[in-house]
Amino acid sequence: MESDNSNLMIELCDARVEPLIMTTYYLMQTPEESCTLLDALMQIGLVKNASDSLFMTKGQVGVFGVTLGPEDSIYQGDRIELYRPILIDPKQIRRKKANQNKDAELKIKAQIRKNRKNSHES
Repeated sequence: MESDNSNLMIELCDARVEPLIMTTYYLMQTPEESCTLLDALMQIGLVKNASDSLFMTKGQVGVFGVTLGPEDSIYQGDRIELYRPILIDPKQIRRKKANQNKDAELKIKAQIRKNRKNSHES
């Protein structure tokens, strides 16, 4: 199907499943009105209204890596992305990694002290 003035071509990337699914859709749109994210997802059949669970959790839907709300506009050629829920806070991951590095440093210092102590005793 070719795109014309009444069709809005978008891609849908569903990253909630493995492997992710990319699908192209042509949505009906009149030239004088803009299409919102909610309108597009309703035409595709993924949601029924703005209170759908997809919109209830912040950061579940975006376009090209930028999270959007139901009333944000989408444009010709946009890629709507459906994201997986975050299982762990990125701040906790960074904190844990920093603490692991610190633990490794402390273990090395303790080993050096132990070696010095053993060498002084002999």
